[in-house]
Amino acid sequence: MKESKRKEIEKWIETWEKAKPALDRVRLHELRAENYYNKNQFFLNEMLQYAFEHREIRLSSGLVEQQRIFMKLNKQTD
Repeated sequence: MKESKRKEIEKWIETWEKAKPALDRVRLHELRAENYYNKNQFFLNEMLQYAFEHREIRLSSGLVEQQRIFMKLNKQTD
């Protein structure tokens, strides 16, 4: 990578790192707003509808799967 390109990338990284705290404050303010749900109801409903339509029915819980994986890993380390 050319040195000039590298410096440009480093400059953008520094810029975004400096902006991050302010962007986080804005995001938290938006999420905590009293009218957040009403303002974003359409998008929230669309996301929930998508999740519902693309759900995957599982015959076991995530906990059971996790225990199975841990048991398998434990056997490998013995």
